[in-house]
Amino acid sequence: MKLNIYKNRFSQGFESSMELTKVFELISTKESDVPKDDRLGIVYASTSSKGRKHEDILTFTGIAFIDVDNCSQPKKMKEMFKSISCTIATWYSTSGNVHALIKIPICVSKDEFKLRYKLLTDDLRELVNDWGEVDTITTNPTQLAFISHDADLFINSEPQTFKGIYKPRPKKVTSNTIVSPSTESSARWCVDKATEWFNSITTNGYPQVLRSAMTLGGWSGHGYISETEALQTLKYLIESNAYLNSKDSSGSVQTYIKGAESSFYEGVTKPLEWD
Repeated sequence: MKLNIYKNRFSQGFESSMELTKVFELISTKESDVPKDDRLGIVYASTSSKGRKHEDILTFTGIAFIDVDNCSQPKKMKEMFKSISCTIATWYSTSGNVHALIKIPICVSKDEFKLRYKLLTDDLRELVNDWGEVDTITTNPTQLAFISHDADLFINSEPQTFKGIYKPRPKKVTSNTIVSPSTESSARWCVDKATEWFNSITTNGYPQVLRSAMTLGGWSGHGYISETEALQTLKYLIESNAYLNSKDSSGSVQTYIKGAESSFYEGVTKPLEWD
């Protein structure tokens, strides 16, 4: 994927194009004290035929650039982004704050990009909590980001596409999707297994919550446990987990519950059978 590169923030048109992998090389290896006004600028969200006017947009890239300012806990902020499966990359800015690239569906219009960006940042604000502020200027699909240096740049080689925590709930699974009816013993096994997973969560909570919820959803879709009991179990396990309720956690309890519900319903549509 090639991105438009601007000589500096005053440039009216882009100077060249650069592969995203090359941009990552610059971030991780090129340390510079060049003033911000003279640093290379990159547009991550779209490509252009000329410059940064919206009417010149050629394509959207499927990338949302996130800039978190006023970070009180930049290390934890970066770790939080590293724990999210849809993060493409995350690194420190020159000012010591945190940048991240998030994979989103490739948009077909500026309005679609703005809607997807809002959905993403609404979710991120709950994860960011009071550790910083998500700068909404990057809702502009032609916004420049400036090259900074972070030798410990994190790159996710296989990011998932962000689809949102607050997406519409899938239709309730009908009986013809349930492979077998639940029994007291099968439901108890599911609850015991989920409890075992949640008891082991002492760090990096968000991806573990989503993964466990999706698996429980798959079992519910197969019929091993009822939807009601499974959701009640997830809520209880999240609310009673010491790490998820601690200040070291990367999100609020409500964020975990909403994310778990979304992953659970996605799992219901993909029934899992025990080995």
